[in-house]
Amino acid sequence: MPSIRLPRRPLIVCLLLIALGASAQPAWSQTRYLFDAPGTWKAWKPFSAISSARTARGATPAEVKAFEATLLELNAILRRAPGVATPRGFSVETWGALLGPGLAGGGRPAGKSLPLAGSLDFGAFPIFEHERDGKVIREDTGETALQIFQVNDPWMGSGRGPGEWGGVETDAFMQPKPKGEVAGIPLYGDALVMAKSPESLWAPVPFGAALDLVVASRRVDVASYQGSLERYKARLAVVRDPAWQATRMKEAKEAAVRMPKPEEFIASIEASLHIEEASLVQEISPTGDTGKSLVAAQRALDEVTAWLAELSPADRAAPACYAAEAKGLRAKFRPGLSAGCVAIVRPNYQYFNAALPRSAPQVLSITPVARCLDTANKYNDEASSKSPAGCTANRKLIETMDKDAIRAWLR
Repeated sequence: MPSIRLPRRPLIVCLLLIALGASAQPAWSQTRYLFDAPGTWKAWKPFSAISSARTARGATPAEVKAFEATLLELNAILRRAPGVATPRGFSVETWGALLGPGLAGGGRPAGKSLPLAGSLDFGAFPIFEHERDGKVIREDTGETALQIFQVNDPWMGSGRGPGEWGGVETDAFMQPKPKGEVAGIPLYGDALVMAKSPESLWAPVPFGAALDLVVASRRVDVASYQGSLERYKARLAVVRDPAWQATRMKEAKEAAVRMPKPEEFIASIEASLHIEEASLVQEISPTGDTGKSLVAAQRALDEVTAWLAELSPADRAAPACYAAEAKGLRAKFRPGLSAGCVAIVRPNYQYFNAALPRSAPQVLSITPVARCLDTANKYNDEASSKSPAGCTANRKLIETMDKDAIRAWLR
């Protein structure tokens, strides 16, 4: 491994740093974590239900209150988990929030027809002491790795879309891969999912709809380059306008009076006008960067629109999948499911039982998982932490919480 040579610093800087260190030690050097100190479960924080989420969900005050009560029921179950019921070295804070309905698409029902959804955040904050003004201060707050319990919203962060959809908002994504179980709970992508209904949480996206999203993305690209081209053309018209040129040169001559070499200054301004004009002419030409980019973007758009026009009704309706490692658009997007090709899906809005109260919990997803539970990853410092707070407490919570009680809580 090559050696790294540090730059030399002036002696005065080094002496200054030494003097500062002697006169006032940094705060971090006085912090002491108390791994054996008894902690507490703090009171439930005020429920967050911002007006935009309430409006988008069409939630009445009574429904919001009932949904908070649902989260408090879950909080009571978590609080009994033996691994965190009597915290030592950390204190627990929990709070909840109402979530908006997310991105539109795929015939998503109006927010009023969906159950309320939200999150319960669990945070195990380390207990530590530090000095302030000569006094020892004990605290149990700050930063920690949160474990988030999402109710009636199993799709948030569940997957990402193909890169060819860049710039387009959609509720569609590549279906998360099942990864076995963690503490007896099925793992999909980076979320543990608990649900009573065997019905799928995801619905297939038709192949034609998946390509329509590619079209939308490429139209954004074309519009962006066209906009740039029009702005360059507008600027070129200004630069070529005799009245604008006369004003610019008049200003240059007035400024030149204060310059040591007035003639050279005026000549430089005149030259800059010619340079800008030539640069703009080149930019909008078919060989300029913007011109070439627009041609390439239009060609890419034509590629997918022509493909769509060729499709049979059966292919358009077939479930779409995406092979990320394949080369070329037609190899990556495929009608029907095949080996090495990940299904493209969107939320199955028919999953929920509409006969239940909107505050009823029907599905629970726990995320993130990899940050704290992937202890096999030797590079995951969070997962291997020796502190009883943060990830250690999160793992104990998932391992020891009453799964049967949670399943009974689900409707």
